[in-house]
Amino acid sequence: MNFLSGWMPIAVAAGITIPPLVLLYFLKLRRAPRTVSTTLLWKRAVEDLQVNAPFQRIRNNLLLWLQLLVLLLAAFALGKPIFEGSRQTEDTLVLLIDHSASMGVEEKDGRTRLDIAKEQAEAIIDSMPSGGKAMLIGFSDRATVASAFETDRSVLKDRLDSIPQTDAASTLTEGIALAEAYMQNLVIAGGESEPDITVESSATPARVVILTDGNIEDAETLTIKRLPTDDMQIVSIGERDDNVAILSMEAKRNYEYPQMLEVFSLVRNFGPNTIRCDANLYINDRHVDVQSMELKPGIEVSPSEDETEADSDESSQPKPATRKSNLVPLTGSTASVAFDPIEYEGGGVVEVRLTVDDAMSADNAAWTIVQPPRHVSVLEVGEGNLFLDRVLPTLPIQVKKMTPDEYERADETEIAEAGRLKFDLAIFDNHSTERLWPGSYIFFGGVPNIEGVSADRMVQGGIIFDWDESHPILRYVGIGRIMIHQWLNLTLPPQAEPLVEGEDAPVMALLSQDGMHFLISAFSLVAEDEITGQALLNSDWGFKPHFPVFLQNAIQYMTGSLSFKGVRNVRPGNPIEFAVPDNTEEINVRRPDGFVAKVQTGNFTTVNYAGTRKVGVYSAEPAVEGREQYAVNLFNGTESSVAPSKVLKLAGTNVQATASVEIVNKPFWPYLLLAILAVLLIEWAIYSKRIFV
Repeated sequence: MNFLSGWMPIAVAAGITIPPLVLLYFLKLRRAPRTVSTTLLWKRAVEDLQVNAPFQRIRNNLLLWLQLLVLLLAAFALGKPIFEGSRQTEDTLVLLIDHSASMGVEEKDGRTRLDIAKEQAEAIIDSMPSGGKAMLIGFSDRATVASAFETDRSVLKDRLDSIPQTDAASTLTEGIALAEAYMQNLVIAGGESEPDITVESSATPARVVILTDGNIEDAETLTIKRLPTDDMQIVSIGERDDNVAILSMEAKRNYEYPQMLEVFSLVRNFGPNTIRCDANLYINDRHVDVQSMELKPGIEVSPSEDETEADSDESSQPKPATRKSNLVPLTGSTASVAFDPIEYEGGGVVEVRLTVDDAMSADNAAWTIVQPPRHVSVLEVGEGNLFLDRVLPTLPIQVKKMTPDEYERADETEIAEAGRLKFDLAIFDNHSTERLWPGSYIFFGGVPNIEGVSADRMVQGGIIFDWDESHPILRYVGIGRIMIHQWLNLTLPPQAEPLVEGEDAPVMALLSQDGMHFLISAFSLVAEDEITGQALLNSDWGFKPHFPVFLQNAIQYMTGSLSFKGVRNVRPGNPIEFAVPDNTEEINVRRPDGFVAKVQTGNFTTVNYAGTRKVGVYSAEPAVEGREQYAVNLFNGTESSVAPSKVLKLAGTNVQATASVEIVNKPFWPYLLLAILAVLLIEWAIYSKRIFV
């Protein structure tokens, strides 16, 4: 048997209560004398008269022993005695508590999974031996230390309650790294002639307990280096498995008719039962359309397939569903929902909301922000290109022209605004520059002068080996039928995406870096003669009928996220960037829960706000028009599949989860309280019998 509170509370309680009780039995009663006719009926009173002195010799008294027993039992109960189980509870514990979106599922008893996990964690804290310590780590998309190693149980419980519910996905890598950082030994470098000094960590080997529903994205790829895994315990939280989720959403304007707004979404049933529900479309909280659907029970899919469907790139966007009426049913565990095109020339918040009663609400709605219709603004920088000058005016765009010299000498306010490119797109012809701001750019025969990008020589008479005809930019473009005289030998960073490949280097590629998006073509349609400086035809592409198609594809692709689609979705926990007017010292960021956070700008024209742990719309005031609102959506198939995992593949090893916390030491003090009650009942019965006449 062990005592959680140690022997000190027992000794103090016994020292305070037992001596006064014994002293009471040393005292004699002092009664006033009375004259009576006979003592025949007062035998007991006569006995009492014999002890009317202040003190007496203590006598063997059953009541005294019973009362002493009650006090001793109560003192032992204050020490919180426990039964030792099969093994002693470790002195050091690391508790990792999942507080991702799926932990917000409300179980049948009305408690959320996070509430249940906290109750289980409290049970573990209560079972710690005297002097034991525990560390609390909350993890979702990121991990935070709720409490470093602490011995005070009340402090641990207070900090446990401070772990918030989030709508973010669940990853464990940071949580394990934090735990290992607190456990590892420290190495201090010595001098040049002295060896390194190893300082042993004060923390002893810890027992790790993970409280989660098992929906962890990086569980299989997790690497555990220092924490002991043979004694690691996974506690599976939750039972419900019914959930319907919106996995993606897109709102875009028609390229040729910008006043028409089209909205699509992808909905999946992850539960075991057939679900009938409605998908409602709202614009600025005004209901504009509804579509009913029938979703068959969810089926198991491979991670790659699930990830493909949940991604928000263009190839995975939901395709329009065939509709005969406004309420045509869609069948299957996954439905692509296409609402009727809407004529809407305003801007604001577009929301798709499911009418369904399921386990999790965070994925029952999705939002995006649309801007009022307008033509794309394009800055053309070059000495004059016959082919560009002929095609660009035929497209639904607004074009401003500059020569390379004018561009380099222009005031920043002519080109940039609020720290970003003022135009939706800039096209450079035969010009390389380092004067760049976050935005979208197309280079013909030139390169952006940024880290990792260079062009060291000209390739004469090169051969195009391959091209990606499935990419939206090259769709319906016959690259194989064009002739090119020369192009730059490009060197690009590894993250660049080649679209057209030459013999030794890419001829055309996409690159995103530092908030800038580039389409780099190593060749221009018109080249300059190195000797005479005259313009020479470098390619016959400008004469091909698919060149205007290429330009339209490229402009639509590079500017689509700004002018024709809603603002790209931000996942919970990821920062959003608000553009603010000049000389703004503070902005107010309104979160979906109504809380307004005051954020200092530091005199910057853009402000990154990372408090995005809940889904919904975030807005800033004051802010640059068009960049004052962002939508945060879950869009995570792993998190929306809320059925708890009973077996978790952790760091390549299958770990069987338990349904509840494994309590090694069971409390004994409740039994002591029952014994106290029983002794009190016996003492009361004996006392009542003695005084009965």
